[in-house]
Amino acid sequence: MKTKALFAFAVSFLSICAFSQKKKEMAVYAEKKGNDYYLVRLEEGKQVPNVYVYSNGITKPYKNYTDLKDIVMDFPGMMDSNNSTKEEMVSVLKKGDKLYEITTQRKDPKNFEKTIITVYEIFQGQKRIVEEYDTIYDLAGSPYKEAIFIN
Repeated sequence: MKTKALFAFAVSFLSICAFSQKKKEMAVYAEKKGNDYYLVRLEEGKQVPNVYVYSNGITKPYKNYTDLKDIVMDFPGMMDSNNSTKEEMVSVLKKGDKLYEITTQRKDPKNFEKTIITVYEIFQGQKRIVEEYDTIYDLAGSPYKEAIFIN
């Protein structure tokens, strides 16, 4: 009896530890090539982002990069987007049967606070604006936050 109770406690403790070690990522850049989206996401506590490919409704790891320079070589638009006032894609989100593209546009490239976030619904190749947010903080409280803040 004591062995079963100890075993149950150990299993529950390990599952809690595994659950609490779930990595958190933040979307920093996205690029569309053909029908696929390449998603660059920075994991909390890491220097080099993770890169995923979103294709046919499935997100999976693209390549395992060890140096930021290698990511920039594959996705040169990532460096331009940091100091740009153009609208740049940051992420995609699939909710139900709908696909959303999330973009940002900085009004002042030196000030992160002055960024407009736009959510587009993609339907049969057409984009339709669903929502616009004045700050990343407004997006954090929206139903589209999991496109940027990924658990």
